[in-house]
Amino acid sequence: MRHPAPNKTRLLALPVLAVLLLSVPLAAQAQPAGRHGPADDEIVLRLEAEGWVETQTAKLIVAIDMALQGGEMADARAQVNDTLGGLVAGVDWRTTRFSRQMDSAGLERWQVVAEARVPEVKLAGVHDKAKGASKPGLSVRVADIDFTPTLAEHTAVESALRAELYRQTKEELARLADIFPDRDYRVRMIDFQSAGMPSPRPAMMVRGMAAESAPAMKDQAGGEGLSVSRRIVQSATVILGTTAPAPERRGGPRREDIPPKQ
Repeated sequence: MRHPAPNKTRLLALPVLAVLLLSVPLAAQAQPAGRHGPADDEIVLRLEAEGWVETQTAKLIVAIDMALQGGEMADARAQVNDTLGGLVAGVDWRTTRFSRQMDSAGLERWQVVAEARVPEVKLAGVHDKAKGASKPGLSVRVADIDFTPTLAEHTAVESALRAELYRQTKEELARLADIFPDRDYRVRMIDFQSAGMPSPRPAMMVRGMAAESAPAMKDQAGGEGLSVSRRIVQSATVILGTTAPAPERRGGPRREDIPPKQ
């Protein structure tokens, strides 16, 4: 008894149909992502504003080395605070590094690094004060005087520059409204970019823990270091858009536009 042969055409059609079904979503993904809805006429602007970040304070970093005997450890912390307050009073000192170890002579050695944001006028003679505070078992030195502006000072200038770019954008919208009163342009996007121009550090700044032996250089007013300014350029890519007018129809009126006969 002979069995009927399977339908080869149907068997071949099944793989082809599966390939077609799989290719549909892939083709949809390959289509470029575009905007949907009414088309817009766009104007792309590149706006810039310049400002300077200035500071009247400096980050003062002080290193303290102490050699303590057993009975002196209880007062060591108070001694550190008194030493820092003697250098510059009325500022918020923060300890950024602390280490302690026992040497071969049985003395406990403390190494403390502290920093504070100090007004420029209070930096006069700070190296001499550190030298005068040093004594046997206590070494005080100025590790760094950094006049780099603070983050808050940077942020304040950047906020002012953004306000300037908003003002320029508003003026551009007013010009467009005057020239194209029927278009009603609006802000579609504002993308901000900022670039800070690094300024060289003052040449008279003592830099690093290994610079303790370098002589401190002072200006004529007796201050330590020189405040610097930093240039900031705030730019923005602004897109102004309005709904494009409908294209004009060519030829005669459409059937639905013809009024019915009475």
